[in-house]
Amino acid sequence: MSTRTRLAAVVAALALMGSAVVGCAGGGTRVTGCSGQTVKIGQSTVGNLQYAALYVAQDKGYFGEGGLKVETLEMGGGSEAIQALAGGSVDVALTTFAAILSAAERGAPLVAFAATADRNTADVGVKNRFAPPGAVDLDTAVRALRGHRVAVTSAGSGADQTLRYLLRHAGMNPDSDVTIVAAGGAAETVAAFANGSVDAYIIGPPASLVAAERGDGRVMLRLASGIAPDLDNLLYGVAATSNATMNRKEPVMRCFAVALNKADAFIHGRPDQAAALLRSRFPEMTDSQFAQSWDPIVKATPATAAINPGEAAKAAQFVSTVLNKSGIDATKAYDGRFSEDLK
Repeated sequence: MSTRTRLAAVVAALALMGSAVVGCAGGGTRVTGCSGQTVKIGQSTVGNLQYAALYVAQDKGYFGEGGLKVETLEMGGGSEAIQALAGGSVDVALTTFAAILSAAERGAPLVAFAATADRNTADVGVKNRFAPPGAVDLDTAVRALRGHRVAVTSAGSGADQTLRYLLRHAGMNPDSDVTIVAAGGAAETVAAFANGSVDAYIIGPPASLVAAERGDGRVMLRLASGIAPDLDNLLYGVAATSNATMNRKEPVMRCFAVALNKADAFIHGRPDQAAALLRSRFPEMTDSQFAQSWDPIVKATPATAAINPGEAAKAAQFVSTVLNKSGIDATKAYDGRFSEDLK
C-alpha cells in the first residue's frame, strides 16, 4: 500500500471515528449522534426531589452540551412509566430499579443504564391521630399503619414495592394488614391525604412534606436518612430504556448518561449551589421543608451514574423479598456498557 493510500485510509478511519465519538463529553469520552436528538422521558411523578440529577442536568445545560433536547412526561406512577417505556412512547423512564427488575422478571425487554439514587428516597407519612408519639424505630412506625389506607403512586411501583417490603420486615401481611391505594402521582397523593381518602402514604419529597402539612399528618419515616440500612447502598433510582431503543439510539443514551453523571458530580461537589439552582422548582415547599429534604437527597445521589453491580445485586435481594421469589438475577435488568464513560 502506498503512503498516499495509507494516509487516505487513516483519514477515512478518523472520519468514521469522529462520527461516533464527537458530541458530548464525560470522563474524557466524547460521543456523537446526539446533536438535535430529542429524548422523551417518562417520570413516575413530576416535581419530586428524587429526580435532582435530572433537574440539575437540565438547569446546568448538561443535556444541551451533548446536543440533546429533553421532553419530560408525567406518567402518574412507576408502573405507567414502565408501560410507556415498553410500548415505545418514551425513550427513557426515570423510575426505580426494583420496578425494572420486576418487569424483567415478567419478560419485559427493559434495562437500566444509569443510576440516579443508591438509597431509597421515599418518606412514609400518616395522620397525626394514628402516629405513635415521639421518635420511633423502623418497625414501630410501620406497624402504626396496620388497619389503615396507605397511598402509593401505582400498583407495582417503587413506592408499592417499598411499602410491601417494610410491612414484611415488620412481620405484617401487605395484602391483609393494610389497604394499599393506588392514588396516582404526587399531586393526587397529596390531595388524597388532604381530603381524607387515605390515612397514610409513601412518596418522596416534596410531596411527602406538603401532604403532611395539608392533611394534618406527620412524616414518620425518611428512608433516605439511613433509618433502614437494608435500603441503603442498593441501586434504587435509575434511568432505564428498552433493549430496542438502546440498540437504535446507543449514542443518545450515552449522552444522556453522561449528562446525569455531570449532575451527580455537581450535586456532591457543590451541594449548596445545586440546592439554590433547584429551589425555584418547588414553590409549594417552605425553605424549612426544602432544607429538610435536600440533605437526604444529596446522600442518596450516587458518586457516579455508572451501574454498581453490587448495589444492583442488593436491589435484587429486595425484590426477592417483595415478590417472595428466589433467584432473581440483577444482571438481566441492567446494561453497564457506559461504565467507562462515567468514571
